[in-house]
Amino acid sequence: MSNVDLVFEGGGAKGAVFTGALKVLLDEHGHSPARLLGTSAGAITAVSLAAGYTPDEMLAALAEKDAAGKPVLASFLGTPEPFDEASIQKSAVRRLLADLDVPFIPDLAETRLDNWLAGELARNARARHLFSFVERGGWYSADPFVSWLEDRLDQPRPDGRARGYGRSTFGEFFQATGVELTLVTADTTAARMLLLNHRTAPDLPVVWAARMSMSVPLLWQEVEWQEEWGFYHAWDPSTGDLRPLDVTGHTIVDGGLLSNFPIALFLADRPDVAAVVGPACTRNVLGLLIDETLKVPNRPTKPATSRFSIGGLRTLERLHRLLTTATAAHDNMAISAFARHVVRLPAGGYSTIQFDMDDDERRPLLDAGAAAMRAFLGQQTVLEGMPSGDEFTVGTAERALANNAALTLLGR
Repeated sequence: MSNVDLVFEGGGAKGAVFTGALKVLLDEHGHSPARLLGTSAGAITAVSLAAGYTPDEMLAALAEKDAAGKPVLASFLGTPEPFDEASIQKSAVRRLLADLDVPFIPDLAETRLDNWLAGELARNARARHLFSFVERGGWYSADPFVSWLEDRLDQPRPDGRARGYGRSTFGEFFQATGVELTLVTADTTAARMLLLNHRTAPDLPVVWAARMSMSVPLLWQEVEWQEEWGFYHAWDPSTGDLRPLDVTGHTIVDGGLLSNFPIALFLADRPDVAAVVGPACTRNVLGLLIDETLKVPNRPTKPATSRFSIGGLRTLERLHRLLTTATAAHDNMAISAFARHVVRLPAGGYSTIQFDMDDDERRPLLDAGAAAMRAFLGQQTVLEGMPSGDEFTVGTAERALANNAALTLLGR
């Protein structure tokens, strides 16, 4: 069977569909993952595969419950931690309150009122979602996600061998696993895509790369690049090599802001692309696409819970759809151009933030992913070593499209 380069699209909680598809691709058909490229939810799947997680282990992680019997993944929508007094006083919320003049209230009393209101917004368990939204760019904290992924990457393998990748940098992770793992993020300070791996960000912890990649703008708090994470290395056409850039303090968010499905990077054969994501490969590339237009058979319908109606989550969903629409044109062009490499996985009716789905809700999504992969493998033409014996080829036109698309993604 084949070693397959895999591209995983972003899609939040809908990313559970990947596990059903991988169960078929890897376990039933015996293929193996090669290079891995992921955005947002796809980044989490890519990291898990790179760390040696089997589809069965990934299924167990999806079904994990906390002590109260609630899905552990629901904790990803974490309540922001209380803000300290210094942060409150420097906040935009506090400045806004200061600019609002309340008639007939003396200045000293109004200052005390402003301090009290800002403090309530910053410390009250519900109100500080709004404070976080304004000050940190996201309604939720993703601190529980960081703790969860660190723990996942430290879990031993089924045969008892240690992983111990929870605090590994990309450089350390690649040295330990040999896996070509790339996670896609967006640097909103410099308005460019960052492709994070052992070549471009060797000192960046893998967990924090995943945290940045899944940071849907306005939903989760933004992440600032820390000095201890070292430089980001970008292609320099003048030298024909990667050069270090200091991005300390830059705001990094979900890579889907620029491209949610950068499959062209694995189909291009340019040296500048190879310098970032690895040597050009002319075979065995699959993109796993979360397709909301395809219905999931047997999906149970349940009324929305109060958890997802608190604090205007409908507004956040609308904003997320706007962001998705704004970036869809480029990705749709790539999906159309490289259609024979794309496995469309049904996710119709599921929400990006449905992390609290129970087993009955998750099972149809997993089954739909598995069925879609079986159907694809039954008629695909892009993997070598299949019973049909068809030769794998990449056409000249397809290669040219990939090279042009990759240049767009890399901002050149």
